[in-house]
Amino acid sequence: MTKATTEDLLRELRETIARQERELRLHQSELEQTNAGLLALHAEVELQRQRSAFLDEVSRSVSASLRGREVVEALVGLIERENLADCAGVWLVTDESRKLKRLPRPDSAPDADVKRVATGHQAHIEPKRLLLPLTVGPHLLGVLELHRDSEFTGDEVSFLTAVAARSAVGLRNAGEYERERELAERLQHAMLPTLSTPDELELCARYRPAATGVNIGGDWFDAFTRADGTIVLTVGDVTGHGLDAAVVMGKLQNALRAYTAEGHGPAEALRLAHHLLRGLDSTLFATAVVADLELETGRIRWASAGHLPILACGEDGVRHLERPNAPMLGVPFAFDIAEYEETITPGSDLLLYTDGLVERRAEVLDDGLARLTGAFAEVTRLPTDEAGDRILAEMLGQDEHDDDVCLLLCRWSAQPERPSGRGARHIPAPG
Repeated sequence: MTKATTEDLLRELRETIARQERELRLHQSELEQTNAGLLALHAEVELQRQRSAFLDEVSRSVSASLRGREVVEALVGLIERENLADCAGVWLVTDESRKLKRLPRPDSAPDADVKRVATGHQAHIEPKRLLLPLTVGPHLLGVLELHRDSEFTGDEVSFLTAVAARSAVGLRNAGEYERERELAERLQHAMLPTLSTPDELELCARYRPAATGVNIGGDWFDAFTRADGTIVLTVGDVTGHGLDAAVVMGKLQNALRAYTAEGHGPAEALRLAHHLLRGLDSTLFATAVVADLELETGRIRWASAGHLPILACGEDGVRHLERPNAPMLGVPFAFDIAEYEETITPGSDLLLYTDGLVERRAEVLDDGLARLTGAFAEVTRLPTDEAGDRILAEMLGQDEHDDDVCLLLCRWSAQPERPSGRGARHIPAPG
C-alpha cells in the first residue's frame, strides 16, 4: 500500500469519526431535550395532580360544615397551608342589605375594590393582591381576598379562581342551611307558650334546638294557672324531627292545655291526648309528663307517658318523682295511666325536662340522670333564670347536641299552710 493510499484511508477514518461525533452530539442534544420535555411534562402532570387533589380537598372541607364561619375558616386554613397566599380572608354577604363582613377580622371595612368586585362579580387582579368573586350562578355569596409578598402568576390566578368556585358551593350550602335553621328556630319559638303564673311561683323555661339538622323538633313545655287557681305544668317530646314532628307537637301542646284547663287531671288529660294522637294521620309517637300543683295545700299530682321523671328539690335534697310510667302516646294499643300525688313544701323546686338534656350516645341514661341530679342540687339557691342557664351549661357543655333540649324549672316561694298526704289512682285504659 502506498503512502498516498494510507493517508486517504486515515482522512476518511477521521471524517467518519468526526461525522459520528457530530451525530452523537446531535442525538445527545435531542435526548437531553426529550428528557427535559419529559421532566417538564412530569412536573406539569404532578402539579395538575396536586392541584386536582387540592381542589378535591377544598370541596370536602367546605362541605364538612354547614356553618358559614367554619366554611371560611377551613378555606383560609387550606390556602395558607399550601402557601397559595400569605394572608387570606373572605368577605361574606351577610343579609338582605348585601352588607359585607370579613372573616377573619370581622371589624374590617371593605374598600372600594372589594365593593366593586361584589357589585360587578368580576375579579380584581393586582400583582400581589387578588379579589375573586364567590358566586354560584348569578348569586354572589362573598369575595375571596388574597395577599402575597411575591407576585401571582397568570396560572396561579386561574387555579385560585377554580378554588373560589369550589368554595362558593360550600358557602351556598351553609347559607341555605343557616337560613333554614333560623326559620326553624323562629317557628319553634313562636309555637312555645308565654308563661303566666302567680307571684309566689317562679318559672324558668329553656328550649335549645338540636345543633345539627334543620332543627324543627317536637319538644315543648307549658305552664299556666287554671281558673280554680291550680298550676299546670307540662313537658313533652314528639319522636323525630322535621315539620311533621313540629305539627304534632303543636297539636298535643294545645290539646293538653285545653284538657287540663277544662279541669281534667294529669292522667285523664294524657288519656285524651293519646286518643287524639291515635286519630291523627301520623306515624309519630310522643312522651309527656303533666303535673298540677295546688298552692293552698301543696299537693302535686302528676302522670307520665313514657317520659323521664320529674326532679324535686326540697329540704331533704333532690329526689326523683319516679313511679311506673304509661307507654308513649300514640302507640297502637290500650294501656292504663297511673296518676300519683304527693305534698311538697314551700321553697321546693321542680324540674321537668326532655331526654335531650340527659341522653348521650356514649353514655348510659343513668349516668346522664345522675349528672342532672348533681347539677340541679348545685343551683337551688340561685335565681331561677340563672339556675336554668347553669343546668344547661353543665349538661350540654361546649359539645354540639344532636337532639332538642327543653327544661321547665318551677320554684314555689310562698308559705301557705298545707296538709300532708300522698296516694295513687288509676285512670281506665284508653279505648
